[in-house]
Amino acid sequence: MWIANNTPWAGVPAPDSILRDTALLVAGWGLGILSSPITDLIRRRSAKHRLTRALRTELRSLQDALALVIIQVARRRGALTRPLLEALMSTLKTSGHAAGQSRAIKAIEGLVEPDVLSPVMAPAPDPAPDPRAPLTLRVYGVPFLDAHFHRLDLYSIETQRMLVELHAALLIYNQHADEAMNYHQMTFATGGGPDRLNALAANVETSYERATEKASDLVSRIAVLLQEPEMRNA
Repeated sequence: MWIANNTPWAGVPAPDSILRDTALLVAGWGLGILSSPITDLIRRRSAKHRLTRALRTELRSLQDALALVIIQVARRRGALTRPLLEALMSTLKTSGHAAGQSRAIKAIEGLVEPDVLSPVMAPAPDPAPDPRAPLTLRVYGVPFLDAHFHRLDLYSIETQRMLVELHAALLIYNQHADEAMNYHQMTFATGGGPDRLNALAANVETSYERATEKASDLVSRIAVLLQEPEMRNA
């Protein structure tokens, strides 16, 4: 018994034990290396999910406000038709707007009721617009997107591009809205006579037209963006 316990191999781990311990050591080392990227990936996915849900809400709200602008200006110019309203309705519903929550959808439903708007013809033009009775075109914008612009790296390059272009288009839209308001305020200045007033009124209407064109573009851009898989699957 004494000889057995004092042979050269006594107390030496078996080869299988060495391999097992080595494998466990390598596995632990590998998991240690991978744990940080995995944790970061989970954190980014969670942040993207929260950001996307908030952005969807904000973009739908903006789209709703812009659709109302399109309706207001078209009605002022006597260019409000059933096809225009139906196209707006389709775009809003495709974008996920609920009939009971969208102000634009509610307005459209009221306008397309029988005897309110003919199927083909536009309604009779309103009286000549009074330059002292302006439309309020400015929208609040996208404050949440502004505050989280640094997190756009969570999205694909294509989605980033669409968000940046939408943001730039919104700035241009509000420039046209501000121009219309500035021209309107100038109509209250004394002097200049009827010719000056008529010129300012024409400038107001031109600004309305440009703002509406940009509003239509933005409504379409938002609809396309909201159909992106990244925006729908969060």
